[in-house]
Amino acid sequence: MSCYFGCSVKCESILVARYATFAALALHEHPQCRQKLQHDGEDYCEWFVQEVRRFYPFFPFAAAIVSHDFDWHEYHFTQETRVLLDLYGTNHDPQLWSNPEVFFSERFRDWNGSRFNLIPQRGGDYYINHRCPGEWITIALMKVTLNFLTQSLKYDLL
Repeated sequence: MSCYFGCSVKCESILVARYATFAALALHEHPQCRQKLQHDGEDYCEWFVQEVRRFYPFFPFAAAIVSHDFDWHEYHFTQETRVLLDLYGTNHDPQLWSNPEVFFSERFRDWNGSRFNLIPQRGGDYYINHRCPGEWITIALMKVTLNFLTQSLKYDLL
């Protein structure tokens, strides 16, 4: 089964599992976040999820083929040219993010929701470009996972 953009259900399952693992890793690497998740409510959970997606993008880059000629920053892109979008670089760009190599969930407190500075999977608009239409499901499932890891499960990493 595939979505309109060609993503398979299997792909979305892998995506959610990978982000759940990254969320657990973030809890381990940033233990101060656990208490905030336990006590600071839904807003902090949303910020934490977005920071996990920014800090640990699903993959380092996305490949595409240029659909029509265009110029961008004095560079000409020709139709049918293969290009790469640097997801890790965009999500860690100091021109877009203050202290990008620091895990800081609160950076999303006043985030404008831009489709072009946080690109954890794909970029653009859900309706006309290639942004993943399962992104909101992934976010919701990450929140459920975080609730389980911080509220219902006691564990130690060895």
